[in-house]
Amino acid sequence: MTFHRRNLLALMSGLVALPQTWAQEYAQKTVRLISPYPPGGGNDTVCRLIADKLSTLLGQKVIVDNKPGGNTILANDIVAKSAADGYTLILNSNGFVINPNFYKKLPFDVSKDIAPVSLIGLTNLGIVAHPSLGVNSIQELLTLAKAKPGQLNFGTSGHGGVDHLAGVVFNQQAGINIAFIPYKGTALAQADLVGGQVQLMFSPLGTAQPFIASGRLRLLAVASANRVSQFPDVPTLAEAGVTGCETFLWYGLMAAAGTPEPIVRRLNDEMGKVLQMKDVLDKLLSMDIHPRGANLATPERFASFIKSELTRTSNIVQTAGIKAE
Repeated sequence: MTFHRRNLLALMSGLVALPQTWAQEYAQKTVRLISPYPPGGGNDTVCRLIADKLSTLLGQKVIVDNKPGGNTILANDIVAKSAADGYTLILNSNGFVINPNFYKKLPFDVSKDIAPVSLIGLTNLGIVAHPSLGVNSIQELLTLAKAKPGQLNFGTSGHGGVDHLAGVVFNQQAGINIAFIPYKGTALAQADLVGGQVQLMFSPLGTAQPFIASGRLRLLAVASANRVSQFPDVPTLAEAGVTGCETFLWYGLMAAAGTPEPIVRRLNDEMGKVLQMKDVLDKLLSMDIHPRGANLATPERFASFIKSELTRTSNIVQTAGIKAE
């Protein structure tokens, strides 16, 4: 009897110590950070920025692996089916919460198979146009779009991307019909916009800013609730007469569901350190990415944010009458 009791006590003691052991032993090998978009875009840039810093903090290489396709579905499926050990991570954004509303069936469950680890930050979007379109304001765009229904186009990061959804809502609220041309990522869409192959785009302001500054693109309005400091003279869409189009882009680190809580907590803590580094902060702000606030700093709060975004996106899709594919 005593033998069994001692073994039970030893087992319980070992179980209590296990979480601490997980945290102490992580990481013992290379960590794979998946970007669900091609190289060169905002997601890829943020991935490489944080991978470099996490490599130092974790004492192991963190390599970026670009896996574009299916509006992030391919990359997220890889993570959902990976070992829940913290060695396969993904930098997700709005597509993660939009996909369940755009597709009837996904190969994974966004609420059960992938775990929020750390919100990184949020960024603003704006409607940018190629100068050849010949418009300098939202009102001029609306006049042209109504005169040429279906003949103008938006480049998007992919079917169901945040820019696609923003464009759908914009069309509906403005009573116009601008077509959509999907790409495999923001960088590819923006390259064609700058080259004049497409005419318009709901673009992250950070990646569009150099082209706006050089005159290669024109910023017609911002999709935020308030004007942004980088472009104080540019109106919001609401100020320009099109209401109900406020949106933003977020970036967040995730892992396979079931990843031990101490490892999730360790990664979250390390990301907190990364986001306090001056060079990281300067780079993010130059991209118009505003790091998470204290109210969104923990895995639990990030999970609540994801849940609210799923609800918000579902309401937008239903109101816009978008049918799942």
